[in-house]
Amino acid sequence: MTQTIEPGSFAFVINVGRLTDAASYTIVPGHELRRATPNEIVRIKASLESVGPTPRFQYARLWEQRWPHHSGPVEGAPESEWRYFVIAFEGNNQTLAKIQSAFELTPKELEVGFAVMSVGGGYGTTWTPGRLFHVLENVGQTASFFVDVTAEDVTEVQNIYSQLEEHDPRMMDIQGLLLQLGGLKSLHHSSPLRFLGYFAILESLLTHSPKPSDPYDSITRQVKTKVALLDRRFSRPTDYARFRGASRDKIWTAMYLYRSNVAHGGTPDFSKELRLLVNHESALQLVKETVKAVIRQALNEPQLLLDLKDC
Repeated sequence: MTQTIEPGSFAFVINVGRLTDAASYTIVPGHELRRATPNEIVRIKASLESVGPTPRFQYARLWEQRWPHHSGPVEGAPESEWRYFVIAFEGNNQTLAKIQSAFELTPKELEVGFAVMSVGGGYGTTWTPGRLFHVLENVGQTASFFVDVTAEDVTEVQNIYSQLEEHDPRMMDIQGLLLQLGGLKSLHHSSPLRFLGYFAILESLLTHSPKPSDPYDSITRQVKTKVALLDRRFSRPTDYARFRGASRDKIWTAMYLYRSNVAHGGTPDFSKELRLLVNHESALQLVKETVKAVIRQALNEPQLLLDLKDC
């Protein structure tokens, strides 16, 4: 439900490492990304105590530590390097939700953990429990959780935000796809079901029901052919470097083998037939990046995606 928000409301962006080009950025009018004030930090800590995942001691000082610390001792950072960043806003939380939708599609993805809203003289916190838990759960698994935000990154968010505002939902239900992307974050990061979910979205974007009489119309061939075609049009070509120099065709053949394995209840073995994919994380990253790139292309060329789906 949309609520009218008073001054003093903010959203805690949990994975910003630093702002590189400016002290603050206006994402859209009335919504400013900046360092949290001391009072906002107090509220962030209080909210983490009440809505954060357990064990809470694991996350309590996460934004006050030097990063990454790997397996060595945890070292506290000076207050000037703390990573509490917020989007301060007024108006209503509907705009904030649209900003999060834009974040879902950017290559450098930002994550709103929760919003602390000033309503009627008091404060309330809104968040998605499963999503917050599983996003933070992955912090210890990667050194790339925190990202530096540049002016170029902000411009990309602004462009995608504008495209989402102007998009005709009669052409394609982009908002429905974004809800699905957000929902997948409520699954355990290492769950094969998360991989399967991204693959299902990719197939819904690119494929039609194959003709049984046409062996060249299979879902597998459709995805491989259409991903190759779109990759030549993406403003950011897909990075296949992590796959040891294998061809795109071989990589997507292995991706489909993994998809079939998961869908039919198998136990994936990345030391044998799936070794080309390296591991679950590598395969998940590829399918997620591809889904986001295809949706961005759908915002740029919606008719092309509709035509491609049918052919």
